[in-house]
Amino acid sequence: MSAEEGLKEIKNKKLFLVEGKDDVEFFVELLDKIGISDFFVWGIEGKGNFNKELPVIAKLSGFDNLTHLCIIRDKDQDDAYKSVGTILRETMNMANVPSKSGEMTQGEPNLGIFICPGDSIEGTCLEDLCLEVVKDHPAMDCVNAFADCVSALEISPKNLSKSKMLSFLAAQPDIVNTIGLAARKNYWDFTSPALQELIEFLKQFK
Repeated sequence: MSAEEGLKEIKNKKLFLVEGKDDVEFFVELLDKIGISDFFVWGIEGKGNFNKELPVIAKLSGFDNLTHLCIIRDKDQDDAYKSVGTILRETMNMANVPSKSGEMTQGEPNLGIFICPGDSIEGTCLEDLCLEVVKDHPAMDCVNAFADCVSALEISPKNLSKSKMLSFLAAQPDIVNTIGLAARKNYWDFTSPALQELIEFLKQFK
């Protein structure tokens, strides 16, 4: 659902824009746990939609009242930070674009960008960060064996990190199939050192 179809007004002081519904649930849980208040998390349905959605969101009622704006997306294969920064500068005329991922700059609103999984974690997506959080979980021996097996198939998974994440969730007492639902079930350890870079970034939005 696009901003035009679903997000009609911004009522909170802090807006976090993420890729999809799954990311929304994950970040709502994390922001609550670290004590961030007066926030709203909106999924723009895929990284390719930032270019289209950001200018629309900037015209919504309440945008001018924001104190903080945060954009979080996966690294994937392209230059994710450069892509977001270009959109903010060229289509939204924002002068306070951070110089790199993980920074927040002062302005109206304060602006932050974070590219998952962060600079301290290998990988290209939020799934890689979640897998790092549970790397010492007993189920990961099974997950890694599964990953080795499917990687050897003639037609193997296109996204091995997502495949591993789903196999980890399939090993839990109550099976869920998304990162967000797993966050609600406390399957991700939000006290893990692997999340420190992301949490320190998000704490700037208090």
